[in-house]
Amino acid sequence: MIENSLWRKVSEDEREQIKLDSKKLLNEFAIKLSKIKASEGHFENGSGVREEGDGWETDAEFRSITMSNAPFVEEDSIIAEKGGWKK
Repeated sequence: MIENSLWRKVSEDEREQIKLDSKKLLNEFAIKLSKIKASEGHFENGSGVREEGDGWETDAEFRSITMSNAPFVEEDSIIAEKGGWKK
C-alpha cells in the first residue's frame, strides 16, 4: 500500500467521533438555514418540463462559463437529468 495515502482505516472511537462531529455540523447548519427568510418556494409540475417563456437577458460571460461547465449542451440549452449535477 502507498505510504502517503490519504485513506486509512479508522478505529471505532474515531468513527464515533466523526459521527458526532458530523451531526453537530449538520445541526448548526440547519439552525442557520432556518433563519433565512426566502420569498421563493419550490414548485413541482409533475411533467419535468417548464412552460416556454421569454426569460431574461443573461450576462454573456456568465452564460459562456455556465455552458462550458455543463456536461451536455444542445444549441442554447443545457441537457441534464433532474439532480444530475448533484452526483
